[in-house]
Amino acid sequence: MNTELTRLPFADAAAEKLRDVQAAMTDLLAQAGVGGARATDVGRRLGLDKTLAWKVARFAQESDPVAAARHMPGSGGVEVVLRAASAHGIATRHIEAVREADQRLREFVDLHAGDRRSFETMLAGGVPDDRLVMEEGRAYFRAGAAIWGVRARAQFLMLALRPSEKDEGMLDAVQLGGLVDFERLRPRVPWIFRRLRASVTDNVQATVRMRREPLDPTGPPGSSLVREYCSDPLPEVRQFEGTNGWLYHELAPGPVGRGGALTCVTGEIYRSAVPFLHSPQNTTGRYTLIVRTPVECVLFDLLLHRSLTHFGRATASVAGLLEDRPPDAGAAAPLAEPHPAQRLGAPPVLQTPRLASYPTMIAGAFARAGWGTIDDFVGYRMELKYPAAPCELAMTCSIGTSG
Repeated sequence: MNTELTRLPFADAAAEKLRDVQAAMTDLLAQAGVGGARATDVGRRLGLDKTLAWKVARFAQESDPVAAARHMPGSGGVEVVLRAASAHGIATRHIEAVREADQRLREFVDLHAGDRRSFETMLAGGVPDDRLVMEEGRAYFRAGAAIWGVRARAQFLMLALRPSEKDEGMLDAVQLGGLVDFERLRPRVPWIFRRLRASVTDNVQATVRMRREPLDPTGPPGSSLVREYCSDPLPEVRQFEGTNGWLYHELAPGPVGRGGALTCVTGEIYRSAVPFLHSPQNTTGRYTLIVRTPVECVLFDLLLHRSLTHFGRATASVAGLLEDRPPDAGAAAPLAEPHPAQRLGAPPVLQTPRLASYPTMIAGAFARAGWGTIDDFVGYRMELKYPAAPCELAMTCSIGTSG
């Protein structure tokens, strides 16, 4: 058993190791006459390249352990610094103090984290570091694309809800979504790119038999494709229904590379999809987007009719779907803390640099559904770069007692 971690929490023990190296490095720089100096001065005095000089200066001066770990030079860089210090006549005891402290830190990292990235994540105490999240997400996207043989520039979903004109207490919905610039990296790869289920209770995954109509009746039967927004020729889409009310759309195999890239947009109207009045079994509305494709960016918009004043502000959450959890086992592993969804205004402002034609597409979907304009709606948005597929994006609204 490692007695160090029985005495101190991981973050505290790690911070001690980091401070030991920082103290020794600070002393070394002071002996060289550049203690507290700018990176350019450190590099000039010791003959270091600008990148290494910047890392050394930042590492020695950072008071935050997480930031210090981020700037810590690699073992090879530390040896370059020590050789330069020796060439400038710095006493051996100062050089060895850095080497020994650095070695103890690296042994600690190997023992408790295994690698540098994991160490930084553990040191942060589970608080996401935006830089690390982006770098790891991009790497995950590239690896996933290579492994599964597919990738896309963007995935999006717009879900709009309003009270049904025919069935009191029920919501109608308009859905528009799909993949943009989807590419296959291997031939003969069919790909399920969309599935949908509505849950209308807090703790029971209820199957909802909604009446579904395609937004574009001229599309291939059963595909729900909206011709106007898809690439030409139309993607070949297979649609089928699984258990418990899941609805699937699958892209058939096709040519590889950018020459075979396609954009696949589906749209549907759901009649009497879910109840919207408060009851003991209906206190929360939860609307989800499943991401299973390696994709650079995902956009999920929820538009609520202004008459739904008893709906609370949407909360956004992301959960991993690597495991096959039974319905009664609780929520899947969260990939980020739930937080208020971005409010798009009333009426919502839908512009996004990810998809220049997006506002026009949504306006077209409303027109096709006979819903007029988005002026009577309030909008909420989730947007993620390089999502860790497979994952589930969810927007959840409390349902109040009035409405």
